[in-house]
Amino acid sequence: MKVAATILASVLAGGTTAFAQDPVKIGLVLPLTGPTAGYGKDGKMGAELALEEINGAGGILGGRQIELMYDDEKGTPQDGVAAVQKLMTQGRVKAIIAGMNSSITLAESAITKNKILHVNPGAQADAITEQGSPWLFQVNNTASTNSTIFHKYLIGTLKPKTIAYMGENTEFNKAVLENLKRALEGSGTKLVEIANYDASTTDFTSIITRLKAANPEMMYVVDAYPARTAQIWKQIRQQGGFPMEAHSTGTVQASAIVPAEGAMEGVVTGDIFIAEGAAGEMADFIKKFRAKNNNVDPNKVSLVVYEAVKLIAAAMDKAGTDSNYDLISKTIRDNVWKTPRGSLSFDAKGRAKAPYFYIQVVKGKDVALRESFEVK
Repeated sequence: MKVAATILASVLAGGTTAFAQDPVKIGLVLPLTGPTAGYGKDGKMGAELALEEINGAGGILGGRQIELMYDDEKGTPQDGVAAVQKLMTQGRVKAIIAGMNSSITLAESAITKNKILHVNPGAQADAITEQGSPWLFQVNNTASTNSTIFHKYLIGTLKPKTIAYMGENTEFNKAVLENLKRALEGSGTKLVEIANYDASTTDFTSIITRLKAANPEMMYVVDAYPARTAQIWKQIRQQGGFPMEAHSTGTVQASAIVPAEGAMEGVVTGDIFIAEGAAGEMADFIKKFRAKNNNVDPNKVSLVVYEAVKLIAAAMDKAGTDSNYDLISKTIRDNVWKTPRGSLSFDAKGRAKAPYFYIQVVKGKDVALRESFEVK
């Protein structure tokens, strides 16, 4: 009776004795199966490292531990929506991390809008944050930010006279293509052919044949699905390839390179992360990641999911709440956040810019650094 009375008195007085140790649940919607399952695997490893660090340091909000709850978006918008709804209603999570594919993330963000804090770690389409959702944040660069730097490099440094372009009919592809067209204005490079395809396409032979007939100096592929990316480049290689070859930024990971079985060798791409030449906080992150994951190297997906978990935990802790989303969101926008790749700050639309962007080329089973740029 005395114990019960003590607890009751604490609660009535505004204390938190009874509930101080309840975990703070964060839901992660990742492609754990399906055509982008490689992203899910990489992201989960990054999340688990962040979890270990946060809880190992004593948790947040006066000692509460973080608990991660996973669900599978399977690479489709409908499964992404179902996963988000399940975590929100059944899992009763306090925040959602979801965003590997732009079309899926758009569908997921319609469910989370004005209901829960949502951090998109990887999807790039500008349309995601154009919605004006006050509790939605994007850790990765937008497609426009990445493409502006990449297209300047393709046109100004590689200087192909002609480009043929192919990509899946998605919001991501739309943003990249519009950016490319603007970048080509007034340049000496001409876009000679464009081919868009549906998600169900598996045989690209006829598309590649048509593009090859235009005799472009550069082939530019825009696709975010690793298995399909590998298939496309295999079929390109079967038709002899092109003098210059490029693939969309932020989408080329080992999960595409390895199954391509050498077909992506020499393809130029770009991203906000590369392990080569890492120093300081990034080198420390890579070392810790390798130690936890049997000497496996992290990639961009591992990094941005790691950052998403850390951002949510730090913002909740600083705001002093796990559920006042107006206050948490204001805290995210009003502060600068330390990450392995440098300091991140978020604009009014919830967008962060990576401090650096790296031009890369596929070499063996990974990418190699070609040139780096500071993001301004």
